[in-house]
Amino acid sequence: MSTASAKSSSTDEAGANAQQPASHRKLPGSKLKYLLLIAIVLIFAAGAFLSSSAPRVSDGLIWAYVACVLLLSFLFLRALFRRRWSEVAILCAMAPVVFYPYLGPDLSLRWIYVAGFRFHASPIEEYLSRCELVEFVEKGATQKVGVCESRGGSWNTVDVVIYDTTGELVLPVAQRTPEWTNAMGRFPPGKFVARSEGRAERLFGYFYDIEVGPEDLNDSP
Repeated sequence: MSTASAKSSSTDEAGANAQQPASHRKLPGSKLKYLLLIAIVLIFAAGAFLSSSAPRVSDGLIWAYVACVLLLSFLFLRALFRRRWSEVAILCAMAPVVFYPYLGPDLSLRWIYVAGFRFHASPIEEYLSRCELVEFVEKGATQKVGVCESRGGSWNTVDVVIYDTTGELVLPVAQRTPEWTNAMGRFPPGKFVARSEGRAERLFGYFYDIEVGPEDLNDSP
């Protein structure tokens, strides 16, 4: 009798589960949205880290990002069509993270970008040997300034890495010395960099980066 009772109980449970509303069943891919969100965050981080050492790979990650966004859009439309409002709300809450690069400056990824540049520029002595540097005397001390490399930036700009032992690159134009301005103007885009301000950011040590328009790369004496 115990065996018959167990079979009856199992049958009843199976029938109860079959009668549960569809809203209580897990949709295939219900966890997919979270996996896609994690993938997008990793794509952002990898893109920032590889910007210096592997710019082509970094740029190519945009296609992986697009694929993730398309899949999330499909999940959103499916949830909307089936009136699964809780899933719609969750997907809407994900939007600020998904479209983060287009909502404003990616300052929170700057430290990842800097870490990637540190890796790219190591060892420092070897990296500096490839830089175009100019020595000059300022206030009795020998200083160096120059361009190390340039690569594609965002929105049709070029990201130029500059080495500056004085740190005057981030100062207002009025506070820069004539010696520094003359030294910076010896190579493209030195003249443009020398007369611009508020556009350069420190990477680490004496390394800085600045976004320059393609037309300004040939701005030389």
